[in-house]
Amino acid sequence: MIINSAQLRQYFTSYAVVEQQPLQPFVWRLVDSVRIYGAFDALASGSVTLVDVPGFGDANKTRSKRTDDYLKCADVVVLVADIKRAADDQAMHDYFQKFLRHMILDQRTQSLVIVLTGADVRTTENQLHYLSAKQCHEIQQMEQEIQTLSDKVDELKTQRAAMGTATPRDPTCMERLLNIMHETDATNSRLETAKVAKCTYIAHQRSAHVEDAFLQLYHLAYHSIVKDSEPPSLPVFCVGSTDFNQLLATDQRRRVPLVFTDPEDTGIPQLARHIQNFGYKQIISDISTLVTNCQTLWEDIESFVLSSGQESRLDKYEKAAKSLAETLQDSVDKTRKKMGSKIDDRIDELEKTLRIEAQKAAERSINVIKELGEKYMYQVYRAIMRRRGEWRSTDLNESLVKGIFDGDASNIWHNFFNEFLTSELRSFSETISDLCEQTMQSIKQRARQLATITPRVNRACELINPRDMINRARQEYLSLVLTMQRELSCGLFKELLRDELEDYYLDVAAESGPGMFRRMKDMNEERFAPRKAKELYARLIDRVIEIIHLTRNAGEKELDAAVERLHSSIQRSLVCMHSNDQTAKIKRRNMQQFLGEHCSEPLAEVTAIVDRYAPR
Repeated sequence: MIINSAQLRQYFTSYAVVEQQPLQPFVWRLVDSVRIYGAFDALASGSVTLVDVPGFGDANKTRSKRTDDYLKCADVVVLVADIKRAADDQAMHDYFQKFLRHMILDQRTQSLVIVLTGADVRTTENQLHYLSAKQCHEIQQMEQEIQTLSDKVDELKTQRAAMGTATPRDPTCMERLLNIMHETDATNSRLETAKVAKCTYIAHQRSAHVEDAFLQLYHLAYHSIVKDSEPPSLPVFCVGSTDFNQLLATDQRRRVPLVFTDPEDTGIPQLARHIQNFGYKQIISDISTLVTNCQTLWEDIESFVLSSGQESRLDKYEKAAKSLAETLQDSVDKTRKKMGSKIDDRIDELEKTLRIEAQKAAERSINVIKELGEKYMYQVYRAIMRRRGEWRSTDLNESLVKGIFDGDASNIWHNFFNEFLTSELRSFSETISDLCEQTMQSIKQRARQLATITPRVNRACELINPRDMINRARQEYLSLVLTMQRELSCGLFKELLRDELEDYYLDVAAESGPGMFRRMKDMNEERFAPRKAKELYARLIDRVIEIIHLTRNAGEKELDAAVERLHSSIQRSLVCMHSNDQTAKIKRRNMQQFLGEHCSEPLAEVTAIVDRYAPR
């Protein structure tokens, strides 16, 4: 069903326009989501969906949870803020830094975009206390030009008024009057242009200042976690949607922009291009994955095609090749073991730090519980218990786990997952790839002693690509880690605590009758007594470490599968040689011909396109 904007309004607000009357109260609709489709340039790639969710940290816990769910799976997060509040509002700064910590800890700073709205809201230089002397001088010159043009308009108006008695019979006076009118129109046009230029200049200075303020906050938040490295670039767009829509109006009479006269100045086109380019990068990435899979399939088929039967004269070759393959396997196992030991040490360090921070949180928890009893009356207190610690703007679970992920813990977490593990897996991939290529070269050298198998061995070596195989597994490993980090950084500690206390919360809320308030508080204070609190928080860390190990094991399986597949390819194509009877030769020749005629050229063409347009 297609509906217009007036029909949509009732789903966005509790007010509606009725027959050109002022906004009237309207029934608020309970809607899960509204999907809007259109021919939007920003979404032209077809691979991007924009989802508008409630603000991060919304007081309504249902909406906040919905936002958390989207944050876990979103490829890019767009943080929208009002430009008027962005530079000086401390609450906005605190919120932004809290949000950034989540993004930094789960490696998504490169997938963050800041959009500051209201860049087209008119302001004056008197409201911008941060202007430099040079900027103030520029504005003064513009003001002088405006004043000069304004005086000129007044002078022309005076001249025109003085000639008001001219009659059509006086050609000289009429010509003079027409000249004055034309000059007045031209001067008014220049005056309006000067005023707009001044407004635009001031708007750009404010945008530049606010953008710089956000980037400083970004660097501050980043360096609070990552001590000795520069953060990735952060795209910041200051946009004016009202002026942009005005400038797009086909009816010239309705084109009354507030500040900007050029659509590019509104920032909307740049933001649209940024979103569009991201979509195209996603498409290229998907095509690249498909091409890689096709190449892998090709390699497997070619390896089969090139295999041949056992012959006694190949025994020495096979024995030497097998020895080289076994040596490779031993070297890979040693490399894996060495990397595993390093990862174990880092996980132990992280666990130790988390347990220290959890113990501190456990010691603070009793004060959190007592403050809750002092802050609320029994009705609200009981409501909080009945809702598993979360009611309206109160989030007891978050208060109880606050601080676990701060300080040393967040720094060690970031260094381990975002730097060490990434670097270690890259080093592992390079080492394994080099070992495989050296082994393959050694087998090729050995095969040169037998002219009958040299071409097949050379071709098989060309088809086996160790780097692609290992790198695919490495990327999958890192993808699993990223998913885990999103889960953890989006409130897993709080969720684990809530799940741990679910039955307990209901027991406390079940209290009734005289003295119930005192009994509820006593139950909570007993539950968070030092020994029990320590045990509770220790179980939280146990669960988090378990999740880390499960993720690590899943990543290890990806590496195991890649190494096993690589070893099998070497065994099948370079170690074991099979003789060909006439039927097998014909089948293999036909398969090879099919690959060459129907797959080689299209695959090469797609690969060239991917290489040409893939982001560097």
